[in-house]
Amino acid sequence: MPWRSSLRAILTLGLSVLFLFLITFITRTTFVLPPLLATAATKYRDPEWRFSRSISVIVAYTVSGAIAVGLVELGASGTGLALLGSLMSFIIISALGVDHPPSILATFLGILERAGPLYIVHPVLTGAVIVETINYGITKVIPGT
Repeated sequence: MPWRSSLRAILTLGLSVLFLFLITFITRTTFVLPPLLATAATKYRDPEWRFSRSISVIVAYTVSGAIAVGLVELGASGTGLALLGSLMSFIIISALGVDHPPSILATFLGILERAGPLYIVHPVLTGAVIVETINYGITKVIPGT
């Protein structure tokens, strides 16, 4: 039934936003919400949770965050280098076979914010795991069409 897919997508996105907001509030750490919301909005219509896709999402975000931190450590800053870093992230995640385009925004935002090494774990990796865990849980409660 198509309405189940829409209901699941809305519920999962709502729960993801709530959990990301709560963790952001508790830890006082800015989450990379735009790419995580894009991930949630594009993935949650998928009728079935797939482990391999979740691994791709998590690896893509981790690589993108690591690229941002690496480039910041080398002195990168500003919009131009954030764009080049995002392109670099896209090329690398595509070459690795973990293509997930919303994750390149983690590179872009990390460079603009001059992120430190903790950025890879929190908020990037933590946010991706939260989004994937909620997606897994909801797809088990409300099966796909």
